Parts: sequence; structure tokens; C-alpha cells
Amino acid sequence: MFLLSCLTNEVLEHISDSQKDLYLCILEYAWVEFKRMGLKKVKMDDISSHFSISKRTLYEMFEDKETLVVECFKHQLETSRQELAKIQKESKHSLETYVMLFVERIKELEAVNPIFFSEAFKYPRLMKFFDETTEQRNNIAMDIIRQCVSDGYFIPDFNYQMLLDAYNVQLLNIIRMELFKKYKMNDMLNTLQIISFRGCCTKKGLKLFDAQLDNLKL
Repeated sequence: MFLLSCLTNEVLEHISDSQKDLYLCILEYAWVEFKRMGLKKVKMDDISSHFSISKRTLYEMFEDKETLVVECFKHQLETSRQELAKIQKESKHSLETYVMLFVERIKELEAVNPIFFSEAFKYPRLMKFFDETTEQRNNIAMDIIRQCVSDGYFIPDFNYQMLLDAYNVQLLNIIRMELFKKYKMNDMLNTLQIISFRGCCTKKGLKLFDAQLDNLKL
């Protein structure tokens, strides 16, 4: 549901201290360009030119373009993990945490070129990374859901793991079938979320859920 993971430091351990700041700047710049243009159109030559470095220097940090793509995703997932901690600290209750994270994902999608999603499937190591972190991401989502149940916002005695799995399958099918060419990705995600999880709200949760969305003007 929420793309969350811990950033591995394997690459950072193998580059010099002077390159670490550059490494992170490259990740942030490449991520913006990947979202804007899609993964295919962003060339390693363009990135090295932007930072006025040689391709040799770039390839010392990133073995190939797929490594750069995977590291960008890892870095952004760590950013999301930090964002979760901030939202949890600032939220008044668990359902607000849930809704705020949901809204942040919607906002992020608004700036993404739709081709970005289908091109991601062409990177085997990226797909392997997603598979390896699926359980971790689901566990984090389940922690938030369990708290919503405990606080009386979501109904108890429901198989939320099944719902998460079904939700993730629907997201994958949307991408594989390229429905983003017909509908906006953020609109589809919004619809899936409301259909899937709004229906799990108790009366107390439903009132609060709708109020949260109205206040955020999603």
C-alpha cells in the first residue's frame, strides 16, 4: 500500500566521503527526471553532463542505469519512511495518519509521467527489489490498520491482509494493462483506496474519514 523501506548503505560504503554528497544529489536529480520523462528517456550521459562529471565517475557510483534506478527507489522509500515518522508524530489519531499518508501518495502521483509506471516492469532488479520488500511494506501498513482497528475506526474481525493483497494486485493490473493511458493514475488510486478501505470504517471511523478528506480537499 504505502511504499516504505529502509535505504541500504551498500553503495555508500564503497565510495569516498567526497562522493557521498554528489551521490545523493544524483539520486534526487535522477528521481525528478525519471518521474518527469519516464525511465527510458533519461540517459546516463545526460546525468553526467548535468553534474559536469565524467561517465567514468558516474559509473564508479552506479554500475549501470538499472543500479541507478533501483538506488533511486531505495532512497525515496527511505524518504517515505521518514515522512511516516513525521506524520505519526503530528497526527492527532491513527486514522489521520492513515489518511495523510494516502493523500501524500496521491499528490506524488500527480507529478509522475504515466509511462514511468509501465517502464518500471522492464527492470528485473527493480521488480526483485519490490518483491523482496513487499512483506515489509505490508507489515508497516498493517501496523497502521491494526491501530485504526484498536482505536475503533476500522471494523474488527476482518481479514485486512487479504484486502492489502487484493489492493496490491489491482495496482499491478492497472499498470500492466496501462489503464493510466485512459485514466489519471492518482484518480484510480483514490478510487481504489476509498472503495477498499472506506468500506472498512466503523460509524465513528466513517464520519472522521470523510471529514479528513473534506478538510484536505482531495
